Order: sequence, then structure tokens, then C-alpha cells
Amino acid sequence: MTKFTPLLVASALVLTSGCNENSNDTDTPRSPDTTNDMVYRTDYQDWPELTSTIALDPSIEAQIDTLIMNMTLAEKIGQMVQPEIKQASPQDVIDYHLGSVLNGGGSWPNNDKNASAADWLAMADSYWEASMNTDDGKAAIPLIWGTDAVHGHSNVMGTVLFPHNIGLGAARDPALIKRIGQATARQVTATGIDWTFAPTLAVVRDDRWGRSYEGYSEDGEIVFNYGGAMVEGLQGDFGDDHVLATAKHYIGDGGTDQGDDQGDNLSNEHDLINIHGQGYYSALSAGAQTVMASFNSWNGEKLHGHEYLLNTVLKGKMHFDGFIVSDWNGVGQVTGCTNSHCPQAINAGIDMIMVPDDWKALITNTIQDVNDGAIAMSRIDDAVRRILRVKFRAGLFTKVKPSERQGAGDANNLHSDEMRAVAREAVRKSLVLLKNNADTLPLSKDARILVTGKTADSMMNQTGGWSLSWQGTGNTNSDFPYGETILSGINSAISSTGEVTYSQDGSAADDSYDVIIAVIGETPYAEGNGDIGKFSTLSFGSAYPADAKLLDTLNSNAPGVPVVTVYVGGRPLWMNPELNKSAAFVAAWLPGTEGAGVADVLFGDYPFTGKLSFSWPATDCQVLVNRNDGQTPLFAYGFGLSTSDDGSLSTLSEETSNQGCGAGDNSSAGTTDVPLELLSNGNTATDYTLRIGGPSNWSGTEVDIDPSATSTLPGNEITVKTIDGSVQFSAKNIVWSDIAQIYIQSTDANTTRDLAAYGNSETSISFRVRVHEAPDESVEAVNLSAHCIYPCVGEINIAGLLRSLPLDTWQDIKIPLACLTNTGLDITSVNTPFLLYSTGAMNIDIENIGWQPWTEDEALDCSTLQPPVQAPTISTTTSVYSDGIDDSSLFKQPAKWATDASTWTETPDYVTLDAAYNDGGNTVIDAQYGNAANHKGIVVLGMVKDTDLSQLPAGSYISFDLNVISLGESNGLTAKMVCNSDPDNCRSGDLDITTLTDEYSGAIPLQQWHTYHIILDNYADLDKSKITTVLELLPNWADSHNNVHFQIDNVKIVANNAL
Repeated sequence: MTKFTPLLVASALVLTSGCNENSNDTDTPRSPDTTNDMVYRTDYQDWPELTSTIALDPSIEAQIDTLIMNMTLAEKIGQMVQPEIKQASPQDVIDYHLGSVLNGGGSWPNNDKNASAADWLAMADSYWEASMNTDDGKAAIPLIWGTDAVHGHSNVMGTVLFPHNIGLGAARDPALIKRIGQATARQVTATGIDWTFAPTLAVVRDDRWGRSYEGYSEDGEIVFNYGGAMVEGLQGDFGDDHVLATAKHYIGDGGTDQGDDQGDNLSNEHDLINIHGQGYYSALSAGAQTVMASFNSWNGEKLHGHEYLLNTVLKGKMHFDGFIVSDWNGVGQVTGCTNSHCPQAINAGIDMIMVPDDWKALITNTIQDVNDGAIAMSRIDDAVRRILRVKFRAGLFTKVKPSERQGAGDANNLHSDEMRAVAREAVRKSLVLLKNNADTLPLSKDARILVTGKTADSMMNQTGGWSLSWQGTGNTNSDFPYGETILSGINSAISSTGEVTYSQDGSAADDSYDVIIAVIGETPYAEGNGDIGKFSTLSFGSAYPADAKLLDTLNSNAPGVPVVTVYVGGRPLWMNPELNKSAAFVAAWLPGTEGAGVADVLFGDYPFTGKLSFSWPATDCQVLVNRNDGQTPLFAYGFGLSTSDDGSLSTLSEETSNQGCGAGDNSSAGTTDVPLELLSNGNTATDYTLRIGGPSNWSGTEVDIDPSATSTLPGNEITVKTIDGSVQFSAKNIVWSDIAQIYIQSTDANTTRDLAAYGNSETSISFRVRVHEAPDESVEAVNLSAHCIYPCVGEINIAGLLRSLPLDTWQDIKIPLACLTNTGLDITSVNTPFLLYSTGAMNIDIENIGWQPWTEDEALDCSTLQPPVQAPTISTTTSVYSDGIDDSSLFKQPAKWATDASTWTETPDYVTLDAAYNDGGNTVIDAQYGNAANHKGIVVLGMVKDTDLSQLPAGSYISFDLNVISLGESNGLTAKMVCNSDPDNCRSGDLDITTLTDEYSGAIPLQQWHTYHIILDNYADLDKSKITTVLELLPNWADSHNNVHFQIDNVKIVANNAL
């Protein structure tokens, strides 16, 4: 056996190698599966000339000639604009000749997170039909809808989600990547969408970047091998079950200085070519038809306006003849541009502008730019030609409307058994074994096992960002009906003589267990929200102290029991203390919905074959450590144990840094006792100016210093008046009516100050505030921030804090400066030391704004400042379901939960649920149970959020109509309610439905509708202020559930004490 020591050097790696040293070898073998002839190389002296597998077609070009010849300028510009579905209707498509729309992360049809495949398809049809409308005499040009299907169709409920790219990089399997691309394409086409913004081809050089998990590797070789494979999987032959791919983000997004999202890549051109270009060479050669420009800059120049890299390199030297799409409002970051006006970006080579909100103004301004000669008509024609070329190649001009295509609306295409099997295989292959002292792994299925940790039973944590929403937060296990948590997989894996106990906090740990599995890791984030700032380190325990404490608890309470730590996260972090406290350590990355794949490998059904595609840091500030860079990581690129290796690991150093990894040595800055007074007695400090900004003028308007004046913006999004505070004229009254911000900035906005001394002085940002109108729940964010020239920013959302304050009462607030330095603020280069931004209406007074040294111990805790989820309130009679869910903002779509009770494996197909069944006269909920031993099932009508029903009058009740068609093998039915998302401790209890009606007595009459009532006041354990499910219905739990069939209708919350 090979003996591995903590400091490891990777051997040469062959991406197509694999091993099958364990008992199960049924995973598809690894093999290259690309059709182009390119090979990976790193000796380019210039950008390579590429040959796409998709050649120019003269017949297509002739059709484009005819179209362009007959298009007006407005039609052409319409093809170049891509708004967001919340901001553009099908009628807008007709009126403005729009060529494309997108849905952003967390954007769904009808703003319904639970939207079905049919809902998505209906919206796709409406946009398609609008684009093909020729009533105005204009040509029918099919619209193309783009979406971020980045690890499966990740915005859509009920979809199988694959491991994020960092895990796939560890799998080293291009053939698997192609199969994932094919599966993702089937998911996307099932909803009527033709285009995904994937794959991400970033080569991640600094793991502090918040998008590290979107990259396959720190090295170009894996990215090269995967880029073409994913494009081939997604695009195929552009049949009904394939979609357009996007090579993104061009170029250098993974190599920004300090890992700063949307920051500056300082590479020379040789490294840009030989490191960051690798994925594009294979993807473009494989026929990728769209490229998305990156938010980042290259040596100070934004990519969205970089004519050399877009036109000269991409379209010229590399012969790309598809179209370039901008990223979300990316053109607005180009010098001299706004979101609604950027001729520079179009002239530089952007063909389609993703402008979610300001698209109408962009159309107007771009038409004017052409008329004024700022943009040549030939540039417009070239952009439109490229867009039409891609639509022709994708077959959009000949395809029928989305709902009539093969597989359209088929929910099975979102979560088929085949897809789940591919996802589970990908999980298995992504796992990397880093430590295995005393052959702890594989585990025995007969063992007595304690499972612990916040992530063991959390679909939200194991799916990560870009999962049902942009950040991936706010999700519950029930939001992923087709998948398993890691805990569920462990429960399914053990034998009949094995035993599993789950204790999230580890309090149940003792020496009676054979082994403890601790599932720890990061919580979801996306993009810049995941950046690790300059003043932080890579220390996992510093970012997640509860997880670090958990391992201490386990070692203390069960010192004789080996701990297997499973790390779920989006990047390698410094985890020496956690490694020291673990007998075995597995990096599981972000595995997606098939958490059972982890158990497959832990228990030895499949071997560990994953190899690190990212180097693992040896110290908490080893932030630049990449393959062959001369650094010595703890575990090198390519490292990964099998259980036949000697996996012992010596005790590691736990020495930590005393400052952030990017802060430099600020000790020379010393400390300070002098407050930085920014707004005092109503006046700003010398060299600072108070400004306001909003959509009508993001450039900023100075607040008038005249105490009698009112300052506002052209759009009246915000108004500011001077009022009396602690002294006369010392405060400002600020009223938001829409998105806007107020901020204190250097008088010359580009002048920065080194305020590092405050970072060394336990400083708080302090202010005195009086809330007149708090931001309501529709206001998603009230961000307190400081800027180091935007987009360099550190911020924290204080909406929840403002909601919690008493109205019309002055309050002194202190917030640690560390809340901002830990989220991206470069304290050595601050131009805006205070900014308050709100996404909606509120009314506050504020005064005495400043940075106060040595007050951090008096300040609030950063972790407690996130807005609490406030329960919606229902105080009047409200219909839940009548011919369908009546208010999707309050109530979830009817759902089911089913399981094999002998193994607790979820089996959703056991219950067939039709939430819109036509019984011949009405639309009802129809539930039919299958026939399988030991299976159980529940039909659930749930709340979108825990909801407050405590304001209903005494005697109020839940009313529902029920038609029991067959009791099958059950003796009766049970109804119940759950509160506080805690079915074990907060509930009505199980209610025999025969006790809930006076319309009959005795046995349940079959094939008859009857009305039932659950009187809320009758159940002491039901917290009416936090109702989670308004109704759950199931056959009596102890009975067989087989062949039961019932229907539900007219579910209501009734504010009435008549009963």
C-alpha cells in the first residue's frame, strides 16, 4: 500500500482513468466522448484558430438576407434585447418585436415557486405565439427563452439536480458530463425553453471567489475536457430534446484579483490564453452557439466593453459566428454606460443585451444611437444576423410551438428514474476521500450509527446556490420531492440489523455507537454573496463555528467512537482542526438532490474514485495554490484515496492567521481612538457629501444643505428633508417609495481613503434611527454597506432589524464594521463609508452616523441581523382550494409524501395525485394509492410560509369536502395539521375524520361527498400563530394504505364561531 503524508504532490493524471476495486462496478466506465479533434495544450503563443462542428449554411444565410432586408430598425433592435419575464409580457413581445426573454434565478411563472412543468410550458407558449404573430405585417421570428439550468433545470420544482461543477470536476469523467448535459436538456425542453446559460468554463484560481463551485477545476485541463462534452450533451442535433448551450463567462471570471466577484483579472495575455481560454476552445469547437460576456475586467477594462477580446479575438481569431449575450445588466458597468444606454458595448461586440428591467429605454436609446451615427447600421445588422443564424441552426423557425414538441410538459422528463440514476452516479464519482485512519471506511451496514450535523438532513444545504432561487436559500426538504438527503440515503443503506439515530446537534453522542457520521459544511450562497473578503481567511471553523463546536462535542461525549466527517461545501477550505477530530474525512462538495449517492460509497457498495480538481489549502491563508504553481498544498490537485490505500494522516497544525488573507499587513496602520464622524449635527464631514440615487438617477444627486429644502430624484423614488433630532436640524427624514439609496461619499466620488486603522480597532458603524414606516415583507433587502468604489462593496441586510424596532422611537444602533469587511469591503480603499439601500418603501429618521472605534462589544451580532421570516396573517374567511389553489402566495400546490416504511426510502410514485382532476362537474384533488408492502402516503395542503391564524375569532375552523371512493385495505382516514414546521412537537394530533362531521355516524360512507371541520381551538399542541399545513389527509397510519382512493375539494379557513 502507498503511505500518504499530509504534504502531497500530485502525480500525472489521466482524466479517463478509473478503478473498480470494490464490490460494485456497474457505474458507466469513464471514457472520453468528444467529437472534435482538439487536444489540450498550454503552449499557445496566440489565440488558436477554431473550427466549429457547425459550419455556415448558405441556404440559412440567404434566408437571413431576406429577413434583414425587410426588417425595420425597431425590429432589429428588438431582436437584440432580452428582458426578464417579470418585466416583459407577451404583448410586449408583439409591440417591441422582442427576440428573447430570460428568467433569472428565483423567477418563476406567475411568481409561483411551485409552478409545474405545465405552468412553465403555458408561459413559453404565450411568448412563442406572440413572437409568431404577424397581424402587424412584420415577419414571424421565434423568440428564444434563456434560463440558468446550471446543475439541472434548477429553477423548476420537482427537478433532479446534479452535483455542482466542483464535484463533477472531481469525477474526471467527460462521458458522464455529456450524459448530464443530455438529461438537463430534456428537463429544460419539458418546460418549453430552448436555451440554457451553461456551461460555466471558469478556471478558478482563488477559492475565495463566491462562484468557485460553478467551476470544474483550478486547472484548464479538466475544463477543456468538460466544455466540449457538456455542449455536445446539451445541443445534440438540436432536436426537440436538446437546447442551445452558452459558453460563459467570457473570459477570466475565475482569475480575478483576490477572488473578487466581478473584479479585475490581472493576468497577462499568455495566461489568459493558456489558462482561462481552455474551456472555450473545446466548447466552441463542439459548436457552442452563444457566448456570455463576463462581469469581470481584464487589467482594468470591463469585458462587456472590451472590443479586442470580443471582436478581434472571439469573433475574429477564434472564428466564432454565433452571438454574444451580455450578463445581467452587465453593460451598465462599462465606463460611460448605464443599464439602459451603452453603445460602447454593442460596438465592442455584444449582440444581445440582457437588460432585465430597463429594456424599453435601451431600445429607445439604441435606436437614437443608430440614427445619430454612434452605432453603425452594419454593426446592428451583424448582431441581428448572428442571432437569426443561431435561431435557424437550432431549428426554431421550423419547430412547432413549445407545447406540441416531443416531451413537452412531461413531468417525468424532470425527474425520471434514469435521470436520478445519472445524478446518483455523479454523486458517487464526485466524492473524494481525504483521510481514512485505521480503515474506518467502508462502514458496516450492521453497525449502530449516530448521524449528526445540520446538513445531514438538509436538501437546501446539499443543493447549494442556484437551486430554486438565485441564492438557494429559504428551501425546505419538501421543495425537493424527487430526491434524498444524505441522512435518508444512510437510513436506506443499512441492513435490518443495523441502527441509525439522528441527532442534529450531537447531544445524543456516547460510546454506545460503533461510528458517528457528522455531515457539516457551508450554507447556500451565489455569486458575490459567497466571496470571502480580504479581512477574512479560509478557516472553516471561523465561518461556521457551530459545526466546529459539533465535532468538539462528539469527541468529548464519545471519545472512543470514530467520527466520519462528510464535508458539504462549494470549495476547499482550511479544515485542519476538523480533519484532526475525524477518523475519516470525505469531501462531498454540493451533491444535489441524490444524497443517497454518498451512502453508496460510505458503505462500500461503490468505490471512492474522486480526485481533487482543486488543491486543498495547507494554511488558512494559502489562497493562491494551484496545480504546478510551486506551492505545497495540504492535499494536491489530483489527490484522492481509495479504501485500499493507507489513509492515515498525521496530526495537522492548527495555527491560524491574525488577519485577513487579503488585508496585507495592516499592523503598520496601527489603531485609532478617533471616531470617523460622517453625519453630525446634520452636516457631513469635510470632504464627504450626502447623496441619493435610484433608477431615475443612479449617478447620484447631492442632498441640499439648506435645512428648509427637500431633496429628491427625478422619479421621486426617495426624498430627504432636514428635521430636528437630538438638536435642531441634526437629523434627516428619508422616505423611500421605491428602490433607492442614500449615501455618504467622498466629494470626489473616485477619491478613496485608507481606513485600515479602524479595522484594527474593533470598530462599529453607529447611527441613531427612528422608524416611522418599517419595510414590509415585500421589501427584500435594506442593505447597509460601505464601498471601495462599486462594485467593491461590503454589505449586510438590516431589513429585519428595522422591522423589529419600535415605531416612532429613537434607537441607537451599532453594527460591527467586520460585518462589511467580511463581505468584501477593502478597508484600505474606501470612497463610500456609509450607504443605505432599500428595495422598497420605508420612512425613517437618521442622525449621528459614524465609525466608532472600540465599540464592537456593544454592537449587534452580524449573524443575527438577517431579516427574520415573518409569518403571513389570515384573520378572515379564506379559500384555500376551490377548483384549484386560490392564492399561490399563501398556499402551496397540493402535494404528496410517500415512503417505504420498512426502510424510510421516499417512494413518490406510490401515491398518484392529480391536483386538478375533473370529476364531471368540478375540479378536485384526486389521490389514489398504489399496492406495495409497507408503503405509506400523505396528501398535504401546505402554506408557502408558516402562517399566523391566531387572529381568527374563537371557534374558527378548517372546512373541507371529502369523497372517499375506496378505503382499500385501510379501516379509516386521518386528518391533521402541523405547525412551526415541526410535525413531531407542534401539531393537532391524528384526527379520526368521522369525529369531524355530523353529517353521518359510524363508518365512512363511500362515494359520497361530506363536509368536515377541524376546530382550531380544540388542540392545545397546535400553535395557531405558525401554521405549516392547513390540512394533511392519509389512511390510518397503522393500517395498510394500499388501494385507498379519495378526493378533496372546497378547503377553507373559516372565521366563524357558529360551530
